[in-house]
Amino acid sequence: MEKIKQLLRVTLSLITKSDAVVEVVDAREPDLTRSKFIEKYALTRNKGLLIAINKSDLIPREVAEGWKRYFEVKEGINAVYLSSTEHLGTKILRDAIKSMVRKEGTVVLVGYPKTGKSSIINALKGRHSASTSSIPMSPGYTKAPNKFKIGEGLYIWDTSGIIPPDGSELERIIRGVNVDLLEDPVRASLMLIERVEKYNKDAFREVYKIDYSNPHELLEKLAIKRGWFYKSTKEPLIDEAAKAIIRDYHTGKIKYYVPPPQE
Repeated sequence: MEKIKQLLRVTLSLITKSDAVVEVVDAREPDLTRSKFIEKYALTRNKGLLIAINKSDLIPREVAEGWKRYFEVKEGINAVYLSSTEHLGTKILRDAIKSMVRKEGTVVLVGYPKTGKSSIINALKGRHSASTSSIPMSPGYTKAPNKFKIGEGLYIWDTSGIIPPDGSELERIIRGVNVDLLEDPVRASLMLIERVEKYNKDAFREVYKIDYSNPHELLEKLAIKRGWFYKSTKEPLIDEAAKAIIRDYHTGKIKYYVPPPQE
């Protein structure tokens, strides 16, 4: 816990010393993957703030446009949408960053784990340089800030992904909690399943090719399909199925998105 607090203090210090902040959010869940704590911290210190709606290849373009418009019109925060892995929108992001800083300046990239901060840096640099990982806190997960040059006189800090874990249990799951550290992965996955099905009732059927009548049955049938059983009772090992679903959500295999609030 003290290490986490230390990394957070470092991130806040970098924000204070830099010209602007780029906050990376997940295009499927922009509102639940943003940190209003960080946004307020940056704005009260007169720092430029830009929301980068990443993974936009996972949602329809009109939905990405809607979220961009929502942030800019309703909240007064500049926003761009992009897909760092597909190298779509990288130039737009670069130009937006340049508009926030002096001729020579530094910005801080912040965001919860799995929003794609390191992938964005790789795209901005045009070659692989920042470590990346699909699973929070596994090898490749950024543990300490790193500074990279992304243009002539332009630098960016890639932070650790340590942000105050505010919000509900569901929000913490969506924001990249390490699945192996969950006390009750089954409960967590059931919450996630219900969230996803609210916006795409067939999301899990499309991915796993399983028919089911309720979320718990989905876990059981997935465990059976994958051959996961408790050695002692031979019952389906639903804990592993739950973890698999959460991991598949983080890697973008489960297709759904939340539309922007009605304008």
